[in-house]
Amino acid sequence: MTGPVAVLITAAGRGERFGGKKETEDLGGRAVLDRAVSAFSRLTGLSSLVITAPRERKSELLTALHARTKSDLERLGDRFVVVPGGPTRRDSVRLGLEALARALAPAEAASGSVPALPEAVRDMVVLVHDGARPWLSQGLAERVAAIAGRVGACVPVTGLVETPKEISPDGLVLRHPPRAALANAQTPQGFRLGPLLEAHRRADAEGMEATDDAELWARYVGPVAWTEGERSNRKITFREDLEFRPETPVEPAAAPFRVGEGWDIHRLAPGRRLLLGGVEVPSDRGEEGYSDGDVLLHAVIDALLGSAALGDIGIHFPPGDPEWKDADSRDLARRARDLVRRAGWRPVNLDCTVVLERPKLAPHREAIRTSLAELLDLDVEAVSFKAKTMEGLGPVGEGRAVEARAVLLAVRE
Repeated sequence: MTGPVAVLITAAGRGERFGGKKETEDLGGRAVLDRAVSAFSRLTGLSSLVITAPRERKSELLTALHARTKSDLERLGDRFVVVPGGPTRRDSVRLGLEALARALAPAEAASGSVPALPEAVRDMVVLVHDGARPWLSQGLAERVAAIAGRVGACVPVTGLVETPKEISPDGLVLRHPPRAALANAQTPQGFRLGPLLEAHRRADAEGMEATDDAELWARYVGPVAWTEGERSNRKITFREDLEFRPETPVEPAAAPFRVGEGWDIHRLAPGRRLLLGGVEVPSDRGEEGYSDGDVLLHAVIDALLGSAALGDIGIHFPPGDPEWKDADSRDLARRARDLVRRAGWRPVNLDCTVVLERPKLAPHREAIRTSLAELLDLDVEAVSFKAKTMEGLGPVGEGRAVEARAVLLAVRE
């Protein structure tokens, strides 16, 4: 998946066929809604997440979220909101899309015009998912988002198992459609945010109802692509659906530790400082970069974020953003460390390597270890630093660049 993504979880239904409040039902020690939301809460590039809920159940649904899921969503700040739904699913999705627009572009959304939204927001992918589908995988969400980003709209589907028939209310079979030409639609369904919001506004004005968003997109915008869904991605409709258990009940997220890997390379240029792990090393050339160019800290930041599946340095501190022009990479490392801690993970050791032809780094090894330990809240004994050369090979060996690699182990808080 590439680019930022927004997520809309619909949980405003009344659960009449289920006979109760299915989103808060216990499912293996976690609420149905929590399992549905957690598949999205660590998506790379997640920009905003909105949950639609009955007005009187907002607090109840928030309480149903696991502490780890809430921690993942807290990093979104005011771009994580729960909003009241409407009387129909279509109404709820429209209200949720309006909330996403306000969260992502408050000033422009106030105009009420979709074209007034920034292009980046209009073209952003939004994933719309049923809060009663707790068994989806993060991989499915990423695949749908990637296809929607390329073509505009994507729906996951599964083939029919039984032979379909078109029937009439008076007890007759009208048609025998070929099974191979039909499929069951699932969520999450992915769309470009601006066109989907406009389609919902038009449907609301015309009183057009639909049971999923792909139908509205096809009516008002254009073709919808499909991708293979997952048999385990079932929707809880009736109470007996709670008895279903997917074939892979052990969640990868339940592992007690994670490993993150980081790598970076920078050109060397005269007149720049050579910074490694927050330590300035005397040299006639230093790293080029939008920030201060500390190649080692950039690799460490990627390892940090990778350990908690939070994306990479470019997502959180994008080059070209004036806020990060000439930024101190030590500050960026502290921010990344705090993001990882809020996501429920704590760094426990770091192993890193700098590949540089000259100057020699051995005299600076302990200062670099001490600096890295302070930035990550680690004991110095938990930080390993190595220096290598490329024996004259490639841009690093020719003295035109410096490379850094980092591997970090994090444990669940």
